[in-house]
Amino acid sequence: MPFVYDDIIVGGGSSGAVLAARLSEDPSRSVLLFEAGPDYASIEETPGDLLDGKNISVVDHDWHLTAEAFSGHEIAYPRGKATGGSSAVNATVALRGVPADYDEWASLGNPAWAWQNVLDYFRRLEDDQDEGGDLHGQNGPIYVRRWRDEELHPFSRSVNNVFRSLGYPEVSDHNHPESTGCGPYPMNQNDGLRVSTAIGYLLPARHRLNLTIRPHCLVNRVLFEGDRAVAVEVESGGEMQRVEGRRITLSAGAVMSPAILLRSGVGPKADLVDLGISPVADLPGVGANLLDHPTASLMLLPRPGLCDLATPQVQTILRTTTPGSDEFNDLQIFAVNQLDMSGLTPELVRELGTTVFPRIVASLQRPLSKGRLSITSTDPHVQPRLELNYFDHPEDMRRMIEGLRICWQVVQSPEVQALIEGIVGVEGDLSTDDVLEREVRATAGTTFHPVGTAKMGPSSDPEAVVDEHCRVRGLEGLRVVDASIMPNIVRANTNLTCIMIGERVADWMREEA
Repeated sequence: MPFVYDDIIVGGGSSGAVLAARLSEDPSRSVLLFEAGPDYASIEETPGDLLDGKNISVVDHDWHLTAEAFSGHEIAYPRGKATGGSSAVNATVALRGVPADYDEWASLGNPAWAWQNVLDYFRRLEDDQDEGGDLHGQNGPIYVRRWRDEELHPFSRSVNNVFRSLGYPEVSDHNHPESTGCGPYPMNQNDGLRVSTAIGYLLPARHRLNLTIRPHCLVNRVLFEGDRAVAVEVESGGEMQRVEGRRITLSAGAVMSPAILLRSGVGPKADLVDLGISPVADLPGVGANLLDHPTASLMLLPRPGLCDLATPQVQTILRTTTPGSDEFNDLQIFAVNQLDMSGLTPELVRELGTTVFPRIVASLQRPLSKGRLSITSTDPHVQPRLELNYFDHPEDMRRMIEGLRICWQVVQSPEVQALIEGIVGVEGDLSTDDVLEREVRATAGTTFHPVGTAKMGPSSDPEAVVDEHCRVRGLEGLRVVDASIMPNIVRANTNLTCIMIGERVADWMREEA
């Protein structure tokens, strides 16, 4: 008889690592964590790009995906591929969003996710070095700190000063529920060390005999007996194997979790039949409701000595409400101190004299446009098709134009002008809507925050894939626990929310057993 694990978790990222660590606290429960990428058992074994909290890593530990931002505009779509997932490669931004984000989830038929119900889980996960009281936690797995003024790079300091001169209020704690304005990011890094879920959660749990971590394992699909999930089919060492579990949880992220569901026969019935997949559950919401935070930016030519790859990429942020919008804090604007653009053509490098540039970026936090994920093959090595559909709703473009206008206003200030030679690649008058819209489309990118592709909701919602406890509708023994389940995107970088999701659902799963 094959060994049957109590819990199989697919994906060791921002949510999956949390689940594995929390569930294995019970020594009587056997927990198996599958990770498609590599695993590093100690800080000493961990490569520098995963430890370096100052820089995003999008090369060595990445899925190398692409996405269609809008028709005719393809972009790279980085996702972390290692234990820790995207928490192991990201910018270490530790923002929560605003209470209204979670109260909206509750209003959509998921009352357990109201702000008053999730605050304790945010407090549980964090070890906040600067803020305390009822809103913040200490001694949690994720170290959180904010940059002090004397630590700021000249570009971040200058941009933040200009924000204040434009009338935006100064914010010392961007995780206060009512905060809006400019100030230092809360960041999950400790003296430059990125505190990912691999370090914060898995590292202290690795001694447990009931926790098994299997890297380099690509899960193809979930296997069922009737309507109950009983096993996963996983490729390891070039061989496809069956591994059985009493409960199966997909925590592979908003791209890979819905792809696994689709290959497993869970999704829109007609699409599955077209691919030759036998339907197990007709859930049209699998892959739908794809939401992300689109960006547009101005790349700046630095004066000599401004940029240094050893300095932090991001340190400060403006969170504000777009002019003309009724959505609180629906816009982020942030300075990027340095970005290595070595992929520029040799001719452009010679012309500009550098490959490292500062940027100022606008990111829309409450997009109305929705995209879709689908699969074109049953082969797990073939990436899903990602249609982000950025700016499909005219209000999204209007707000992005306003965001880039603020970026341009900042760049025109004498304090920033003293640090740069000019703006790279822009032709025309950036004070006009037509030129701003052209630049929004030309520079459109992502903040790497896909959500919603297996959203939670009540049975009355035809697009709901999971219930509020993250159980897949119509099936037994199967959950999705990651960014996929968000019914709408939060007004923040999504990493902390994904960790909170793992903490919240771990409590439910422990109560079930």
